[in-house]
Amino acid sequence: MTTHALGTSLTMLELIRREDPKGNLAQIIDVLSQENRILEDITWLECNAGTYYEDTRVASEPSGSERSYDEGVNGEAGVTEKIIEPTCLFNALSETDVMKYQHSPDPAGARAQEDDIFAGGMTKTFVSRLFDGNRDTDPRMIMGINNRTLYSTLQTAGSETDVFDNAQGNASSTSNKTSIYCIQWGAKRVNCIYPRNDPRGGSSSTLPIKMEDYGKSIQTDPGGTKKRPVWQTWFTNDFGIFIHDYRCIKRVVNISTTNIDEVDDFGFSEKPLIRLYNQLHYGGAGAVLYCNRTVLTQAALRADEKGNAYFTQQTEGEGPFAKPVTRFWGIPMKLVEQIGNDQAYVT
Repeated sequence: MTTHALGTSLTMLELIRREDPKGNLAQIIDVLSQENRILEDITWLECNAGTYYEDTRVASEPSGSERSYDEGVNGEAGVTEKIIEPTCLFNALSETDVMKYQHSPDPAGARAQEDDIFAGGMTKTFVSRLFDGNRDTDPRMIMGINNRTLYSTLQTAGSETDVFDNAQGNASSTSNKTSIYCIQWGAKRVNCIYPRNDPRGGSSSTLPIKMEDYGKSIQTDPGGTKKRPVWQTWFTNDFGIFIHDYRCIKRVVNISTTNIDEVDDFGFSEKPLIRLYNQLHYGGAGAVLYCNRTVLTQAALRADEKGNAYFTQQTEGEGPFAKPVTRFWGIPMKLVEQIGNDQAYVT
């Protein structure tokens, strides 16, 4: 008999665990679910070069010079550069023996339940890649924000434009750090991209995973010699990130989350956010601050302090969709649980 490791194929034991004591399909408690509100804001563009997106930015511009009568000036010209970003193929396959679902108390419900688990896990991976994808170590990935030189290296103190040091050069080397990210989404700023003729058709849904039901088919079993009927679902989210204007992403680094002594492990401070705010372009259009639960909690506590001039907190939305939103000088701060508390010291 063929055996399967947990997590590689849906087993009968796993399906039985999803039944309640009365033999009905149980309501599963998803303790792995996360709140990644960056999904609400992402804007999408179809690739203009197949699986790549290409754009042009100004690299240098003529400066002009003063002259006297009868004195000439040197010729000048503007210089541009091409920006090209790839997408990645990001897929998953659910393949389950037809009879496993058939013997479930709710075959259609059991299959839908499994598909939802796939979509949830893939969505977390998608968000993780936006920050931590590393094309240098795996060429199949996109290059995430944290691994782009522009956002992973400190700039000279006092002249920061893209990376701001929460520790002002005094952080410990311990990997107990987190970051705040400011992204300005929108045309000619920052967008996610998808390949030409993508099956999502350019949907900007907060759940970017596309599920395709391939129905029943006869497939070779894991042993590789015999056949059996299976239900198949194919999951797709082929994507990339395109930064038209690199000034539209900013990062506050070296925010310690443990061992905070304000000597070489510094807790969250408003000061780098003030410097970041004053470096925003396009009047701050489309700007959103993203942080994890540790930082968002600290910001909410600051908003609750009397006399705080930086943070405000108010309920936005109506009815069951209403939720408190913390803002720094008007810019919303949103929870992204895929931003870790174990980032390395950025130097």
